[in-house]
Amino acid sequence: MAEQFKSIIEKHGTPVLVVDHEIIKANYMEFKTNLPNVQVYYAVKANPDKEILKTLFELGASFDVASFEEFSMVHEFIKDLPDDERHQFIYDKIIYANTIKPIETLKKLNPYRPLVTYDNIDELKKIKKHCPKAGLVIRIKVPNTGSMVELSSKFGIDPGDAVDLVVEAFNLGLVVEGLSFHVGSQCTNFENFVQALNLAASIFKEAKSQGHELKILDIGGGFPAPYDDSVKPFKELSNKISSEIERLFPKDIEIFAEPGRFIVATSATLFTKIIGKSIRDGKLYYYINDGVYHSFSGVVFDHCQYHFNSFKDGQRKICAVVGQTCDAFDSISLAEELPELEIEDILYTENIGAYSTASSTNFNGFPPAKVVHVNK
Repeated sequence: MAEQFKSIIEKHGTPVLVVDHEIIKANYMEFKTNLPNVQVYYAVKANPDKEILKTLFELGASFDVASFEEFSMVHEFIKDLPDDERHQFIYDKIIYANTIKPIETLKKLNPYRPLVTYDNIDELKKIKKHCPKAGLVIRIKVPNTGSMVELSSKFGIDPGDAVDLVVEAFNLGLVVEGLSFHVGSQCTNFENFVQALNLAASIFKEAKSQGHELKILDIGGGFPAPYDDSVKPFKELSNKISSEIERLFPKDIEIFAEPGRFIVATSATLFTKIIGKSIRDGKLYYYINDGVYHSFSGVVFDHCQYHFNSFKDGQRKICAVVGQTCDAFDSISLAEELPELEIEDILYTENIGAYSTASSTNFNGFPPAKVVHVNK
C-alpha cells in the first residue's frame, strides 16, 4: 500500500486525500450486519463527495440531507426515472433532517413529497404553507453527554412537549410519520442511545393514546468511528440498540439511522509535505502545505485531534505541526512525536475522511487538497 500511496503522491502532488472505497463498503456492511433492520441514511454532510455518494447509492443506502444542494446531489442519481418512481425514491431514500429550512427550500421540496424534520411551531406553520405534501418527523432533544460534538442545545423539542407538537401538526392537516433524535457526534457514551430510545418509546405510546400512531423511528447519527483503541467496538453499541428497540417498540416499525462519520472517517488518508521548519521556544516546528482552514478543518469545527506519521524511521521527539496560512491560529498539533524530518518530506494522517475536506476553504488563496479515489 505504501508504494501505491507514493505513486499517487508522485502523480498528483500534495496535499492529496486518498479515499479507499473498499473501506467505505466494509464500514457500511459492518453497520448493516450488526443492525440489519435499520436502514442507513448516510449523513451527506460528513463527506459529500459525489464518488462516495455513488458507492453508497449502489450499496442500497438512503441519504440524510441538510440543504437543497445536498438533496440535489442525491437526486442526481435518479433524474432519469419516471416521475412516479422518482417520487417514491425520494420518500424512501432521502430525509431532510435539518429542522430549520428556508421558505425557498420548502417550496422547491414540495413537489417531491419529502420526509422532513421539525421541532417547533413556527417551522410547522412554514411547512404547512410552503411544503404541505411533506411527511413529517418530529425531532426531540436527548442527552448528548460524552459526545465529541454536542447538538442538543440547537436542535430538538423537549420530550415533554413533543406530543403536543405532533397533535398540532395533525390539526393543521399535516401527517407526522415518525420521530427522530441525535445523541451527539462521535458518541462514545452508549447510554445516550439507551436514554434516547426510552424517551422516544414514551412519546410513541403517548401519541398513540392521542390517536396518532407513529411509524418511523430515526435514531440519528453519533455512531463512533474507531479513531483509537479507546472507542468501544460497534458490536457493543449495536447490541444495546437492538435490545432496547426489541423491548420498547412494535416489530412493524420502520427504523432509520444517519451514520456519517462511522461510514467515511476511516476511509481516507491525507498526505502533506513539509514546506518549512524552525525552532520556536526550544520546540521543533514543522510547517506543512495544509492546515485547519483546509483538510484539518475538523480540528476547529469537529473537535477532532488528528495525528501524523512519516515514511521515515528514527528516534522520535516532541514537535509541533502547523499549517501554511499566515494565521497563528492555524496550528494542527503542538504535541506530535515524529523523527527528525526535512523540508520536502511527506507526512500522512489516517482516519480523516469525515468532516475534513467537507468544510475546507480557500483561505489565503490556498486551494483544498486534491482527492483521489481508489478501489471503487
